[in-house]
Amino acid sequence: MRRKIVIIGGGVIGSSIAWHLARLGTDDVTLLERDRLGSGTTWHSAGNITWKPAPDRDAAIMYAFETIDAVEAASGRQTGWLKTGRMFLSDGAETTKGLQVMDEAANARGITARWVGPDEARKLNPHIDPSAVDAIWLNPLSGRVNPSDLTDAYATAARRAGARIVEHHDVRSLMVAGGAVTGVDTGQGTIAADVVIVAAGLWSRAIIASVGIDIAQWPVEHFYLIADVAPRLSRETPSFVAPGHLIYGREEVGGLLVGFFDENARTIDPANLPEPFTFTLLDPDYDKIAPYFERAVRIFPALAEAPVRRFINGPETFTPDGLPLIGPLAGVDGLIVATAMNSAGVTWSAMTGDIVARMVAGRPQRFGVAQFAPDRFGARAGDIEWLKQQVSGVVSSGYRSHNR
Repeated sequence: MRRKIVIIGGGVIGSSIAWHLARLGTDDVTLLERDRLGSGTTWHSAGNITWKPAPDRDAAIMYAFETIDAVEAASGRQTGWLKTGRMFLSDGAETTKGLQVMDEAANARGITARWVGPDEARKLNPHIDPSAVDAIWLNPLSGRVNPSDLTDAYATAARRAGARIVEHHDVRSLMVAGGAVTGVDTGQGTIAADVVIVAAGLWSRAIIASVGIDIAQWPVEHFYLIADVAPRLSRETPSFVAPGHLIYGREEVGGLLVGFFDENARTIDPANLPEPFTFTLLDPDYDKIAPYFERAVRIFPALAEAPVRRFINGPETFTPDGLPLIGPLAGVDGLIVATAMNSAGVTWSAMTGDIVARMVAGRPQRFGVAQFAPDRFGARAGDIEWLKQQVSGVVSSGYRSHNR
């Protein structure tokens, strides 16, 4: 018997799940989006995808690269994928030592990563001052997509595989009977379901709270800006990350995008966001990013005089350990969560879609899932003050180790 599967949330995660499930062809898949696809936080993502020799970044990223090709073929849509490589900029001996470990792992895998000298660094990015960093390591397995285009490709491929995509359907609560999920209540009425997957990003916690379950996620403000540097950068310019300085960036329409994973990140209560929060940003805060922007100027001096084309302050949802929440929720059969991507939704979208589809279908997993268990924080998931304190700190501490 074909089951009714409802996915809540039409961002890059929900759309990926819809495609991964629909192409199995075993169930009826419906995706419900409160407004328009990608209108929550997906649309303002920087869209970077970078391989690293880490448990959550090796096989998952290789699968992401495969998935980009597969979903473009299945949908007939382009994702904007552009392979550029990424320069890892070291601020000192400790960071350089970590990059050496990554270099050895890359070489062992046959990946042609290499150390870059000052002359080559200037050729790769004419605005860099190589004397401002300790060392530069170039990782070739990195690039970027257009997040909205990737979401559209997932959704289009899902439709072609038989999924139903419904926009402007706001889920107000979950329906449960006899310890199992039975459907969802929307502004347009109820929809029956045998399985419900909550992939609603910012709004996942509130939706799941409707059945008395707390999940350990909370949003923070996340900043990046785009500066009109001169001369303009080519599209193929490698992106960069300076994990010790908590900054990252890439070319954006000839300009230089620079982002910040700030310490003591400012938390946001989703209940206080304006409605509708659709393709919406928060107010700029130049004071908050000033120390990090100064670090960026030392590495890229042209930023000092470059006009700021756009300042992005968009909410991103984090967990206390910097890993997403993916899996079934104890106490309600048929209820699965896929949320809190820690500013790596584009990166983890392929992996998450595959994990959830296999979970629903009862198939063996390709990736390890224990580390993503949504109940791993226990009762502390309900302690909002603890949760806010933890996510405020993990933005910077997690970036130093994960450097997305």
